[in-house]
Amino acid sequence: MELSDIDIVLAVARSGKISQAAKELNYAQSNVTTRIKKLEQEYQIQLFNRFPKGVVLTSKGEQFVQYATQIHNLLHDLKQDMTDPGEPSGTLKIGIVETAASSRFMEILNEYQITYPKVSISLVNATSPKVLRKKIQDDEIDGAFISGACVKEGLKVEYEMQDTVHIISKRMDTPPESLCQVSWVVFPEGCPYRELTEEFLQEEGLSARNIIEVSTMENLLSCVESGIAFTIMPCNVIHKKPDDFSVFDLADRFTHTTTTFVRGEDRYVSSALDQFMKLLNQKCITF
Repeated sequence: MELSDIDIVLAVARSGKISQAAKELNYAQSNVTTRIKKLEQEYQIQLFNRFPKGVVLTSKGEQFVQYATQIHNLLHDLKQDMTDPGEPSGTLKIGIVETAASSRFMEILNEYQITYPKVSISLVNATSPKVLRKKIQDDEIDGAFISGACVKEGLKVEYEMQDTVHIISKRMDTPPESLCQVSWVVFPEGCPYRELTEEFLQEEGLSARNIIEVSTMENLLSCVESGIAFTIMPCNVIHKKPDDFSVFDLADRFTHTTTTFVRGEDRYVSSALDQFMKLLNQKCITF
């Protein structure tokens, strides 16, 4: 087996199509097919089940991918370690949920950028913790802020903060008499605050007049500010215009939430990421 065979198997497993993997790797499709067959002959196993529309890993193929991923990660970390100059530089890719992009967080980024001007910061937004975990596993980002319950398998928690969530509506002089038939604006499936909203409605026996799904914080706040819908979010999301909204408390069992900063467990930590995590803990930020 050649080391490049690992990239081939991982690319095919990731895409489910030999043609797409070949395009991604800039190989001829026939070359990819030949290399996979050679591996299967070498280890006397079948890595993929072939179908007209693509391929699917066999049980042995899944085992192979687990080992291949470890080898790939070790080689990637070795290269990073050997080329890391020690002084923070290069690109720092941070995943962040929409609710965490507060003014306080931006202050931390600004201080980091001033202190380490050779580092180029890239922020990757998402509403689903699952998406961010996958990006960490695929080396697309160095670490991420994840809200709600965090599946910690394969991840290392470097910072954790507690927060509270509330019902947020447009500015009202008096609380609403009833939440029955109120519309609610939420992020797509996978967002922990959407799950919390659905749990709250179910346990309180409330029926939403309408569930409005949006993909950005800007659109969510526009729906709330205009009076179209209520939402359940941390108060930091309205930090720019707090006087335009009203905030109502939830029962204790719904109120508390956690946001963590996580990275890949047992993965190489660049000097850029290391200094970012140190600054994060030094400032003890809350969103």
